[in-house]
Amino acid sequence: YNFCSQRGDYDQFESLPNWAQQTLAKHARDRREHVYSRAQFENAETHDALWNAAQMQLLVEGRVHNYLRMLWGKKILQWSRTPQAALELMIELNNKYALDGRNPNSYSGIFWVLGRYDRPWHPERPVFGVIRYMSSENTARKVRVREYINKYLGFKTPTLFDEGST
Repeated sequence: YNFCSQRGDYDQFESLPNWAQQTLAKHARDRREHVYSRAQFENAETHDALWNAAQMQLLVEGRVHNYLRMLWGKKILQWSRTPQAALELMIELNNKYALDGRNPNSYSGIFWVLGRYDRPWHPERPVFGVIRYMSSENTARKVRVREYINKYLGFKTPTLFDEGST
C-alpha cells in the first residue's frame, strides 16, 4: 500500500527500478518464441496448458493460485511484443477479472514480475535480461499441476506435467 499511496506513478513502467528498466530495454527486441494477441491471452489460448489453466481460474473465479499468479505474469512478459505491452495487459486483465483488481497489492504483484521489490537474477536471459525467470516446467516441480490443469481446462494433462516426468 505504501508505494501506491506515496507515488503517483505506481502504475507506470517508469516507476520500475533503474536496473529493471535498463535490462528490459536491452532485451525489448529479443526474439520471442511465441507472441500472443490480447484476445489469445484473455481467452487462455496459448501453447502452455498450465498458463491457460491459470487464466481460466482468473476468468471463472476472479483469482489465481498465489504461486501460479507469479508464473501468469512472467509468461505474459515472455510472450508479449514488449515489456510495456506486457505491463498494460497484466493490469488490464487483472483489473477486469480479479477480485483484487485495482488493489495496491495487485499492483505490487504485477510490478514484481518486472523487477520491483526484487533484485537482478543471473544468468542474463533473452527477453528477461536479469529479471527473475520462471518456467512452467520448474513450477510443475513445486506445485501439483495435473489436478489444477484438469480442473480449469477439463482435459488430460500433457505428459510434461505427469508426476515423475520432468
